[in-house]
Amino acid sequence: MTLSVTRFAWLAVAALPLVAGCSKTEEKVAPANLITQNDFENLYGWVSATPSLTTEKAHSGRYSVKVSKDVEYGISYISLLGKASASRVQKLNVSGWVMTADPKSTASIVVQVMNPAQGNQQVFWDNIDLKKEVTKANEWTEVKKEFTLPANVEAGHELRVYMWRSGSDQPTYLDDLTITKGE
Repeated sequence: MTLSVTRFAWLAVAALPLVAGCSKTEEKVAPANLITQNDFENLYGWVSATPSLTTEKAHSGRYSVKVSKDVEYGISYISLLGKASASRVQKLNVSGWVMTADPKSTASIVVQVMNPAQGNQQVFWDNIDLKKEVTKANEWTEVKKEFTLPANVEAGHELRVYMWRSGSDQPTYLDDLTITKGE
């Protein structure tokens, strides 16, 4: 047994330079104002509407979120604002890559703030209207918008960000979504 522990310790020490060397490769440094970002390869922090996750199209990796006549809402990011940011969130920046089969698609990316203490009463709702932002079909387009939250938004309120079909029958895809705290 001592030989096995010694052998394991020796292997761990021998592997240390390899692990340390790997950590120096291109590390992406997240901006200080980052709330979340997702390429949908990892769903940590996201509430899954399973049918909306797809491998049909992707801007990066293998997965994206899809809404269509069969899927009304995409995967949602949900977090208390107090956990998303240590200081009061007055503005949010949302950006992502969108592809639609029809540039007249009525789908949108929604930013919503709810008050769980008041039975999930809606405090704020706004969206990125993809019909206004995406002009070419079957091509990835970056969309972004800054949202100014009302003064009554509190740390105990819940932030929700998701894609909504909004009556569109044509598929719309979302990938590489980033949410940051605005200045």
